Amino acid sequence: MLGLPILWVPASPVWAEDAPPPVLDPVEVTVTAPRLATPLADLPAAVSRVDERQATEGRQGLQLDEALNRVPGLFAQNRYNFAQDARLSIRGFGSRAPFGVRGLRILQDGIPETTPDGQSQVDAIDLLNLRDIEVLRGPSAALYGNASGGVIAARTRDGRDPRGFGGGVLMGSYGYRRAEAVAEQNHGTHRYSLTAHDFAIDGYREQSTAEKRYMRLHTASELEAGTLNFHLRYLDAPRTDDPGGLTREEMEQNRRAAAPRAKELNSTQEAEQLTMGLQWEQLLGAGELRLGGFWTQRDYAQQLPFPTDSRVAYDRDFYGLNAQYEQDFGRTRVLTGIDLEEQRDDRTRRCTSGTFEPGELDCDDDEVVGDLALDQRERARSRGVFVQTDTALGSDWNLVLGARHDRVRMSIDDHFSTQVGQPDQSGARTFEETSGMAGLIWHFRPEYRAYVNVATNFETPTFTEFANPEGGGGFNPEVEPQRARSIEVGIRRENPQLSWEASFYATRVRDEIVVDDEGDFRDFYENAGRTAREGVELGVEWRASEAWTLSSALSLNRFQFREYADAGGEHFDGNRMPGLPREQLFVEADWRDGPWFVTVDTLHVGSRYADNANTEKVGPQTTLNLRAGRFWRQGGTRAEAFVAANNLLDADHVDNIRINAAGGRYYEPAPGLTLMAGVRMYFGQ
Repeated sequence: MLGLPILWVPASPVWAEDAPPPVLDPVEVTVTAPRLATPLADLPAAVSRVDERQATEGRQGLQLDEALNRVPGLFAQNRYNFAQDARLSIRGFGSRAPFGVRGLRILQDGIPETTPDGQSQVDAIDLLNLRDIEVLRGPSAALYGNASGGVIAARTRDGRDPRGFGGGVLMGSYGYRRAEAVAEQNHGTHRYSLTAHDFAIDGYREQSTAEKRYMRLHTASELEAGTLNFHLRYLDAPRTDDPGGLTREEMEQNRRAAAPRAKELNSTQEAEQLTMGLQWEQLLGAGELRLGGFWTQRDYAQQLPFPTDSRVAYDRDFYGLNAQYEQDFGRTRVLTGIDLEEQRDDRTRRCTSGTFEPGELDCDDDEVVGDLALDQRERARSRGVFVQTDTALGSDWNLVLGARHDRVRMSIDDHFSTQVGQPDQSGARTFEETSGMAGLIWHFRPEYRAYVNVATNFETPTFTEFANPEGGGGFNPEVEPQRARSIEVGIRRENPQLSWEASFYATRVRDEIVVDDEGDFRDFYENAGRTAREGVELGVEWRASEAWTLSSALSLNRFQFREYADAGGEHFDGNRMPGLPREQLFVEADWRDGPWFVTVDTLHVGSRYADNANTEKVGPQTTLNLRAGRFWRQGGTRAEAFVAANNLLDADHVDNIRINAAGGRYYEPAPGLTLMAGVRMYFGQ
């Protein structure tokens, strides 16, 4: 649902041919993204929940945007360039990211996909085996610390509704193919979900082939002392091409072309990632204790689609521990906890062409391919201590308070500069921040809730954003963390037939981290003085009849520079922040009759600017999509078949905007009409 998940629909509905459609009853939904598990009715914040059916039914599983386009306040790009990953922003947080995700906290089964320096990769999320996704829309540093402009918490299947043994095959346009295997069982005190898939696509554009193999195991054991969850995830992506960005003229001539240098350099990446995690929950005294630990190892190498020092590689170890204790004190629930995380990256950059001359820190046209241009150990440690309370003030009011203190230490050990006669660029920076939030919710009528909250947020630059534009390693001393203050008011109605939520927010950001538009090839970063973000968000779900459900999400925003002059002295005061639309509208009509379903949705995105100066404007675009299918069940055998058509009207639109890209290469075109069909079969349940 769109922020108001009142009706529960089975994620994989199966009926015998003559069985009547089920009657759906309203249920209370508890959300956990705010850390203190709370019924949505008692939460003074804007939270959306996408259920299993909405996230996975008839989907290709390309990127998170397939599930998250229905969330008001969230803007997603880049479904088809897998080398750059999905680009997600919530109320403007995360919009600057040239690849991956910045400024948002991403979790999968409680394990962070966001490193201590604030960067997230989402290529290791099991998109077609999700149980649900919760999205906390708004600054959340009091809950999660650094880079928490919003929270996306995905939970995967754990065997509680086992499908048995089986798998499926999906095929579609532009060489899309996916083979799946599933094993799920529930033995009462022990359950598990084991899934694996092999994915490949030739791609719409030149130089856009992608291959990925993925395996995930989630087990849950109910023991006398408590509950133990185990997670194992393995990603092998041996080839993910990057077609690069096009100029407007190149896009108009050939939408399927790759950037010339992307082809010349064979820009591609490979990644391998292994994640393991344990979580333990038990009653302790008058409360509940929750402990967790995880370790992620990622090997990564990429040829970027531009010359100079553009062969990038890193070996990463990322691990952490967390502990939480929750207890009731009369009418107040109290949650206290600590998060400890560490990230270690051994990073190198090598020259694409030319020889490396001692004493120089940039690759020239005469340099030899493979010569080293950077070699450093990057290390980030974060420690966060937090407390959150939820107090019932009589029968109609709830007060939620939270506070957190974070210490983030980022260090660089330069192994390269002294080899070429330059000063050692090793160094460290330490940031200490205290964040707070307060929210009040009023149950003023049986079906209605009104709330208000205020919160603060901070965000350090990532190691990539700390890169020194003067060349070599170390930190850019001119870049500082950004800090935000936000206020939000909202009202929601919860009803089995018609539920809706409206929220209004205003955020002020100081020292906003932005992409410098002066770079020749690489992106470098600087701080804008101040920015302002304001918006209105509306989510509606209407159960029009037994067969029909209509959903919509509307976002109206204003993202603006208030005080900003770049390093070259150009002023952008009053300009719109690039890459973000002023309006976005999602509408979906869902029809179900017994084993049949048909879902039609449309997404309208308003115009955007591609640069800080607001000289390059990208027009509005609208896409129409269709999914349809049928389910069967015979004894212990279950099957499903489905088809999907994305961009049904074959409209030309842009999949991704590269903000302030060098040479005007802002555009990554999206395909027109794309088709997909799939079948799945399961046995043993």
